[in-house]
Amino acid sequence: MLSYEELTPPERELWDAFPEGRQVDLRVGTPSGDDPAGGSDWGPERTLRAAVVTALARGGNAAPPGAVTALRVAGARITGHLDLAGAEIDHVLWFEGCWFEEGPSLYGAATRTIGIIGSRAPGMDATLARIEGTLNLQRSVLHGTVSLMRARIAGELKLSETMLSASDKWALFAGGLVMEGGVFCRRGFTAHGGIRLLGAHLPGGLFMEGARLDNPDGPALLADNAVASTLVFSKGFTAQA
Repeated sequence: MLSYEELTPPERELWDAFPEGRQVDLRVGTPSGDDPAGGSDWGPERTLRAAVVTALARGGNAAPPGAVTALRVAGARITGHLDLAGAEIDHVLWFEGCWFEEGPSLYGAATRTIGIIGSRAPGMDATLARIEGTLNLQRSVLHGTVSLMRARIAGELKLSETMLSASDKWALFAGGLVMEGGVFCRRGFTAHGGIRLLGAHLPGGLFMEGARLDNPDGPALLADNAVASTLVFSKGFTAQA
């Protein structure tokens, strides 16, 4: 565990903001400078070590009684492995316009709402996760499999304007996913690799208006034994396998 004295200035800012739920905004205010596509080149003034983010997410900086804690950061370069496997997290995790060196792990975690918005990451593993809120990945680019196998999400799964791209067969591996809210893959959602929803429970519906699915190595969408209240494939939806 790093001491406070060992933290860099942006890490201290995040550490101090966490108990109050304040957002730490490391963006520079220009479209080119804040595009996560170039996040690997962002300097130390925008860099957070994943070990520090992990420590905070696991409750490393205790808040006073009655405080509404949250980890909120924008425009950060997050280096190392954000390992939250098995964690019990009682606060919101919100990353906006961030660049992740490694795919976050939420394997078997129990969390509140998670947002990875307009960001870039090499996939994400939320196998067996229990999310008491929404999983929001809108406008993000995820180069690697997103695994939600046998996960449970109390809110919505938001993937509108998201791009999933996996060198493996599956871009979204979500067999046995149990939702309470809807799954939204709208407004140009793109998947290079298959969408696997075998046995998924989707009482809030699956909405794929305008989505584009492309999997040259197999089925574009596999949903055998899935149960859904509503299925919407319209407004330019395409699938190629």
